[in-house]
Parts: sequence; structure tokens; C-alpha cells
Amino acid sequence: MYHVYICDDEKEILLQLKNRIHTELEKLDIQAEYLLVQDSRELMDRIGKENIDLLFLDIDMPYYNGMEIAKYVSEEKPGTILVFVTSHDALVYKTFAYKPFAFIRKTCMDEDMKDFSSRIAKELEQEKRELLLSKGTEIYRIKIHDIIYIESEGNYINIVTENDTIKFRETMTNMEKKLETQGFIRCHKGYLVNAEYITRYSGNGLQIKGTKDGEQELPVGRSYEKDVKKKIIAGCVMR
Repeated sequence: MYHVYICDDEKEILLQLKNRIHTELEKLDIQAEYLLVQDSRELMDRIGKENIDLLFLDIDMPYYNGMEIAKYVSEEKPGTILVFVTSHDALVYKTFAYKPFAFIRKTCMDEDMKDFSSRIAKELEQEKRELLLSKGTEIYRIKIHDIIYIESEGNYINIVTENDTIKFRETMTNMEKKLETQGFIRCHKGYLVNAEYITRYSGNGLQIKGTKDGEQELPVGRSYEKDVKKKIIAGCVMR
């Protein structure tokens, strides 16, 4: 069951969006619970407290606009799939920094909903993918999109998520093979990073978001520089 939040200050549009989204997700056999929010202040209050899988967000709203909310979501809930909704097409270009999954233009809702529908099932399937690792007699199941980066430590690796760091006896080479098709980039002999969490590449470092300590910088090894740049430019960073 997915948690779908829809925020728009116009009640009529809010209900219209909910009905259209529900219809598209039902066609894909995706079960969801919906929360409709008309006041952006209420949404800001809920973001830090509740699980949000999919957020439809109007760009132009009173109190907090969509881009202000998107910035907060990227810090508090980086795994949230973000879809901007707008009646002002020109505003779309200002939202690229937040790496939205899709745009719904109120003037072209039918067309944009079809595009959204054709892509969302695959995206949600990726969100459910898990990494299975053993530790003694225990088996750990870790959602791949929750992994921010992996760090080597001798014969062990540390898997870093938003709220935890878990140590396993494993090699970085094996982890790279397991995750190379899942949007991870080997940026250093000691680091493997989830491209979803990269916010900036500069000099010899990658800025990442999502850790409990806030933004961090991971080193980029000289021998990895070309590959890192190539993957980022090629669109490895999806959101």
C-alpha cells in the first residue's frame, strides 16, 4: 500500500487530481491511500512525521510554494517520488534543481497523466527492490533506495542509510557488481554512492544529502573521475 499525498490550494483541482491519479494507479493494479491537503502549512507539518511515497505538489501556492516544499522534502524524505503540478508552464523550468519525477500541467492533464502512468509502475517497482545480506545466522533485507552510500573498512563494508549504519563482511567489488544496474556509482576505491542522493560534484568530491548528519562530501578518486562525470552527465542521477 503506497501513501499518496496531493497538495493544491484549489479544492476543485485537488479533487480532480485525486480522481485521475486513482484511476491511473488502479489500471496498474497499484494500491494506494490518499491524503488531500489544501493548505501548504499543513503539508509542511506532516512531512517530517509521516511516510510519503508519492507527492503531487502544486508549484504556485500561498504560504509555502511548491519549490520551498520540495527543498524541505529533499532533506527530510529524499526517497519521496515528487510530481509537480502547475497551471503556469514557465514555472516548470525553475523546478529542475529538485529532480522531479514528472510534471502535470493543469492545461494538459490528460496528456501528462498518460506519460506519468507509463513510467510510475516501473519506478515503484524499483523502490521495492531489496538487497539481501547475511551477518552470521541473520539475514538482512535492506531497501536499495534507502542506501545512501557504502564505505569499505578493511574486510568489511558499512552500509549507510538515513537513520543507520550497518556493518557486513563483504567486499566493495562484490557490492559494485550487485548494485551497478541500480544507479550506484563507484567514486573511490573505498566508496560506492547511490546517485539519487548526489546534490553536487565539484573538484575531487561529491556532495550528498540524506544522512542523519546532514550533507556530507565523499571523495572522488583520480582514477574514477571520468567514470563519475560520464554517469552523472548520462543521467544516472534520476531525481
